Amino acid sequence: MSRGNKVVLSFAPQADIGVKPTTGWKTLPRKSDSLNHTVELTDSETINDSRIKTAGMPTSANAEGDVEVEFIKSTYDDLLEAAAFNAWDDNVLTFGGNTQKLFAIEKKYGDIEQYHYFSGMAVNKFSLSIPESGYINMTFGFMGSGYETATTAFATSPTVSKTEPKASTISVESITIDSENLKGIACVTDFNFELDNGMERQNCIGAGLYGAKNLEMMANMTGNLTLAYSQKTQSIVNKQLTGATIAINAVIAFTDGSKYTLNIPKAQISGDIPSGGANDILKAQLNYTVVEIAPTLIRTIV
Repeated sequence: MSRGNKVVLSFAPQADIGVKPTTGWKTLPRKSDSLNHTVELTDSETINDSRIKTAGMPTSANAEGDVEVEFIKSTYDDLLEAAAFNAWDDNVLTFGGNTQKLFAIEKKYGDIEQYHYFSGMAVNKFSLSIPESGYINMTFGFMGSGYETATTAFATSPTVSKTEPKASTISVESITIDSENLKGIACVTDFNFELDNGMERQNCIGAGLYGAKNLEMMANMTGNLTLAYSQKTQSIVNKQLTGATIAINAVIAFTDGSKYTLNIPKAQISGDIPSGGANDILKAQLNYTVVEIAPTLIRTIV
């Protein structure tokens, strides 16, 4: 009988999906995960001397799922690279690159000694969520190329990853729009950034259950932010009338002085005039779509 608190994820870079990594394993601290392996069973249409249908066959399989984490300094920098399809360049990470980074991931059920191995796992989707109150969360959506299970470990001596310092709402140093800090005039109450690399599986005859390769398509980057309603807020909402863009900048500062800054140079918005009851604080929710210039994540590590 297994328990959720005995499930441990570990991951390692994987250059060749056919070769299991023997070094570079690290634990992957998480809030939750949906990593899973599913098989498509195609029914047979063969008719025999019976009304009972003949057995089907597995014709396709998927190794995929989400891993939700609390934002911890440095712990997820490798996965952020994978989401961006780029490498950190002098502590600057540019989203929407062309370099696919793959990982092997082990899902260990430690109390029953059951191990699941996912190979060729790329980060197809990514989100960063800053709520009105609480921890800042990230979600990495994986899409892979293989799977197997065993009763012995796949991960070789994984290094235990750091779980501190974490970031919360009070870690946000500022969120600016067009370089203006809206604190006190149209304050931001929550913020979300989402990236979808649009990965599609290339199926080839003879490639097996998982296809030949997972290919990234157009990078779609969207999100939303909620603003306290004011004249300044309305002036931002009005930009949707002309398609004018805004620049968004969010600075997350850790207790040790380290910072991560998400910079979105150009985004088009849409939003509604808020409504509410007599005792409601009115807010306007804006949806945005990144256009023309790739966002960057800048880290300053102390």
